[in-house]
Amino acid sequence: MHAAFPRVAAALALSFASMAWARDAAVAPALSARQQALMATVVGSAAQPRILQVSLDELHPTQPAIGYDQVYYKLGRYAAEEKHIADIAKPKKFADLCEANGQGDVLSGTASVAGATLSAPPAGYRCKAAVGSRPDDMKTVVIGPRGTVYLTDGHHTFSTFRDADGGRNAQLKVWVKVSDNFSALDEAAFWTRMRAQNKVWLKNGRNQAITPQQLPSAIGLKFLGDDPYRSLVYFTRDVGYEPPGHATEFLEFYWADWLRGKPAPDLAHTDLLDRAAYANAILQAAQAMAALRPGDIVSGGKRAAELGALDKVDRATLEELTQDKGKLSYAIAYRKSLAH
Repeated sequence: MHAAFPRVAAALALSFASMAWARDAAVAPALSARQQALMATVVGSAAQPRILQVSLDELHPTQPAIGYDQVYYKLGRYAAEEKHIADIAKPKKFADLCEANGQGDVLSGTASVAGATLSAPPAGYRCKAAVGSRPDDMKTVVIGPRGTVYLTDGHHTFSTFRDADGGRNAQLKVWVKVSDNFSALDEAAFWTRMRAQNKVWLKNGRNQAITPQQLPSAIGLKFLGDDPYRSLVYFTRDVGYEPPGHATEFLEFYWADWLRGKPAPDLAHTDLLDRAAYANAILQAAQAMAALRPGDIVSGGKRAAELGALDKVDRATLEELTQDKGKLSYAIAYRKSLAH
């Protein structure tokens, strides 16, 4: 009699599991035509990548934070150019859109129209090349369960687009490369695969671990947190490091993790509205990078050479960065405008 108990228990467990599956299947909404089409997306190759058009509000982040000051630089520059747009041969926001779509640069004089938005560009707006002509410039996505589109590269660029023009670009259509289609996996297996292939960054802007379920639901400043050290790394690009070819995913976050643990620069005690103070923090970070030996471990097992550490600080690039119309100046000016 007792020997039958395991069989009965197993049968009951299977019955309950079947009931739970049927309940979940009944609760889950039916797949839309768009979801089905996304799930059927065939992945291309490195030589001939599969490109896909998506709206910004379809993109789901694979990291919880970005460097706000990187976005502020672009938004600040866009706003400054808008004030005399007729005199700008190649408005930066339209040049950025052309580049992100793999179309090279914007054609001179085709987008110099006051009040034009990324979602509603001028009638004559043109890029130099066809969509996807320059795939190396394009951002990447992974298709997940139920056709969810996960952005694996381009969080700063697309967040900038979404927040530009007064935040009116959530429906903006952009072109992306599909690196993988994991839509046949369930949620648990999907995130296991994403972790294994280094396609998700599960640390917030304070370097605290999170779960995939804690990732934001959308891109943009309203949804993504701020990591000031990620901004710092952006400004040290070509000053203290240079991304190597075929760089590891989330390269900048490895540098940010490392800098966060250094005694200097200490961003918590740096006035990020003061250009000289911010520039000094960038210099300190670049000097620390350049002092590393190629084999030194930086973060996450990554070596300095893998992360593109330079052997000396490029002071000319730093000077360009911090001049009146440099990236840092635009970022600080935009940050100050938010206070008003």
